[in-house]
Amino acid sequence: MKFINVLLLIAGLFLLNNCSKDTPLEQQPNPGIKLSHFSEIQQQVLTPLCASSGCHGGGSPKAGLNLQAGKSYSALVNVPSSQNPGMLRVKPGDADHSYLIDKHTGNGTAQIPLGGTPLSSATIDSIKNGLMKAPRITNPE
Repeated sequence: MKFINVLLLIAGLFLLNNCSKDTPLEQQPNPGIKLSHFSEIQQQVLTPLCASSGCHGGGSPKAGLNLQAGKSYSALVNVPSSQNPGMLRVKPGDADHSYLIDKHTGNGTAQIPLGGTPLSSATIDSIKNGLMKAPRITNPE
């Protein structure tokens, strides 16, 4: 795979701001998946759940955060959050201090997607596991 171990990452995920896309839990990634490579996070989480027009894709992504393939890594990893500049969106190797996870769990901030179905805890756990592998990642873009 072209993409290397990551987050994610992430994701992404990260989300942020007020996506109103409502993705039923049954359409989320299989709870048994292991998201250990950035490409897996991109394909199974970011692209189908986050990178749509009106959310974090298209010409005007929410919070300026474009999560489309080829753009998401550089927008997430080691980048300060626009909503909480004291935290990185994705802090490699430290899922518990990654704003992406806080946004998806509602830890001290509004849980995303606002008005939509939150990611399942199994999906969030898979993302956290991927983030713990992030110190070994390189930018795949």
